[in-house]
Amino acid sequence: MKRIVLLFSLFILLLDMGCVKNKDLYRPPVSIVLSTATIEMDHAGGKTSFTIKSNYPWKIKGSTPDCTLSALSGSKDQEQTVQITVAENFDEERIFNLTIEADKEQKILAVKQKGKNYAKSAADIQITSFDILPLHNQNIHIPISFVKNGQFAGDQQISYYQTDLTNLISSWTSNAVKVTLKNVVQSSGETTNNYNNDLIFRFYAQDNSYKDYTIKLKNAENASGLPLLVLNTDDGKDITSKEIWSMGNFKLDPQNNKQVVALTGITEIKGRGNSTWGLPKKPYALKLQDKSTGTFMGMKAHKRWVLLANHADKTSLRNRVAFELGKKLGLAWTPDSRFVEVILNGKFLGNYLLTEQIKIDSKRVNIEEVDNKETDVNKITGGWLMEIDRYYSNGETRYFRPELSQLPIIVKEPEDANSAQMNYINTYFNTLEQLIYPTLPKGTPYHKGNTPLAGIPDSAEYGKYIDINSFINYWLVQELTENRDSRLPGSVYMYKGTNKKLSIGPLWDFDQTTFTGSSSWLHYDYTPSANEYTALEYRSLYYSQLFKDPKFKSKAKERWKEIYPTLLNDIPLFIDREYNLIGKSLDLNWIDIGENNTQGIWALTNEEMSSGGRNHDKNLKSKDAVDRLKSFYIRRVNWMNTEINKW
Repeated sequence: MKRIVLLFSLFILLLDMGCVKNKDLYRPPVSIVLSTATIEMDHAGGKTSFTIKSNYPWKIKGSTPDCTLSALSGSKDQEQTVQITVAENFDEERIFNLTIEADKEQKILAVKQKGKNYAKSAADIQITSFDILPLHNQNIHIPISFVKNGQFAGDQQISYYQTDLTNLISSWTSNAVKVTLKNVVQSSGETTNNYNNDLIFRFYAQDNSYKDYTIKLKNAENASGLPLLVLNTDDGKDITSKEIWSMGNFKLDPQNNKQVVALTGITEIKGRGNSTWGLPKKPYALKLQDKSTGTFMGMKAHKRWVLLANHADKTSLRNRVAFELGKKLGLAWTPDSRFVEVILNGKFLGNYLLTEQIKIDSKRVNIEEVDNKETDVNKITGGWLMEIDRYYSNGETRYFRPELSQLPIIVKEPEDANSAQMNYINTYFNTLEQLIYPTLPKGTPYHKGNTPLAGIPDSAEYGKYIDINSFINYWLVQELTENRDSRLPGSVYMYKGTNKKLSIGPLWDFDQTTFTGSSSWLHYDYTPSANEYTALEYRSLYYSQLFKDPKFKSKAKERWKEIYPTLLNDIPLFIDREYNLIGKSLDLNWIDIGENNTQGIWALTNEEMSSGGRNHDKNLKSKDAVDRLKSFYIRRVNWMNTEINKW
């Protein structure tokens, strides 16, 4: 019996040994999972990490004093984060190969670190850049570089504007071990210094030898003193579209103008204009994110603004003077404006006129807004802002041409007016024009050959549809400025409030073909020729018909007598005052005949040098162009006074 028990025990032992051997034959394969196979680090070193997970216990080899690890081993089946600390590398690029072992398997994690290549001695020290950048300095708007074409140029001057030099931060790239100023260690892009005096920066090599670099910075000597409007796009790209808004930010720098409040904010920016968009100096539109940030230089808060480039106007004053005339003549609303100099993405663009954009608003065109879904005939009599412009088919979606005048009328607001609204306003103009051209046969074009057929309108009838005072005051501005653009017609605005009459205005676009010294009427007796009419080149703005009405003519004469002394005396003084404000800015803006591109921003074309351009004055010095404008204006006022007194 004992023999049987012994044999059974031996059998069980052999069986158990066989099972263990079977387990060894079927062990699972080793799995080592790393979050990355390569880690790259800058020369400065620092901390980074990776994760590891294995189905077997693991350990890491390859740690050195310059590359230490937070853990050198770990348990199976548990994901673990391992932190790597790499010391600063003063020499060439180096690689630390970390070997991760689990059972009999290995994986390599390569830690690659760039080399600083610090200068070993003073002779090896190099400075590849030394800058004072807008990124680190709130009141630096254009980068200032002290290394140009690989050469250190320590004497630099701020261009176009002035700023406080007492607290500026410089940044640099160099192979120096450290940089000091008056024995104080400096940090690139962080340390603040006073640049009113010359500064000596000391760059050290590894052997503690050094080189001294003297930095001299001066403010601009030729700054105009105008406030700066600094614009930056988020992507740093230029503005190339009139349709696509670019996100960005703005900053208004008062430039020591104590009455001007500094402003900052977020804005969208795009191009604008028709013919002016094709000129080298571009006009822009701004749409501020927050209306409260748009209180520019005392103007009323709003989101929408325009930067008029005035590139065709050597004086930059034509729009500004026209707006002043509108205010003197009492138009219901005339855009407010202020001169600024513009910097866009670090590039100085010169003199601009920052102007309120024409919009329906309680602070601008003060009429009720109407939703483009509204169809109630009693509610769609107002909320109309329109522009008569020859570019009516250039991307516009809402426009019409009344049957008699064929004026190209663009509906600006309501935006995307519905069919009921379009039918209403079209009918309104057709009804009005039947009263302005009372006997013109239907289908007969209104040009010189057919003028006698149009008859004499009666203000008692058409006066039910238009605000006669607005038409008289608007006419006076167009005649005083000799604005030929309005006869094309172009940029002629009209508006209509709920259950109100049609008014003409606001004023817009006086930078080209104005103040040219003519002695003939622009609108008073103008009717297009048959060829002009057929070619859609010119249209009459009703005035030749309105002045056939003795009551309208008498009222215009009465208004002239009231305003004549103001027009003769105040406007020339206004021109002088505005030129005194922007004279230096104009000198910075233009490269005049005989000057080079260090003496201005915008050059003249060969045609402008010979003919003077659209206003025949671009080949003059700015001061001479302004004197010419003023003398032509005075001549025009006196001529109009003589002619009107003959009525």
